[in-house]
Amino acid sequence: MINAQLWPYEKNTIPNAGAGASAQERTPRLVVWQKSGEKVYFKLADLPETTFEDGLLIIKTRNATAEYQLSNILRYTYEGVPDGVELLPNERSVVVNEKGDAVTFQGLRDGTVASLYTAGGVLLEQRTAADGQPISFSIKNRPRGVYIAKAGTETIKLMKP
Repeated sequence: MINAQLWPYEKNTIPNAGAGASAQERTPRLVVWQKSGEKVYFKLADLPETTFEDGLLIIKTRNATAEYQLSNILRYTYEGVPDGVELLPNERSVVVNEKGDAVTFQGLRDGTVASLYTAGGVLLEQRTAADGQPISFSIKNRPRGVYIAKAGTETIKLMKP
């Protein structure tokens, strides 16, 4: 049952988004796949909230309330949503090398300070991010011990046995 005054994003099918996909096809959305073959789309921008009650899938958005019998639903999925594998612009990441003796901070905002400390808190190195360039610290040529690398809100512990 769908509240007639508050209709969801769109019914029926939207072709798979490809290289030439329209803005509508790339719109992040929740898709309800019904056994009848019908699909109903809800824009994620409308903040769909899903709940389950008495054998029903209930989806509420800013503009719509829809109820579906679970027995009539194949599945519901999210489409057009970044999968988290690729970094978004200005997204930070921290990479520790295989040996665990170096760390690289990527995607730092200009002006972010990155530092390397001993476990006792002694500052060993400090650099400031600029022009989107990564900042790396290595403990390869340092004495055995524990080191702390910090950049913005990211903190990594490195250990040289």
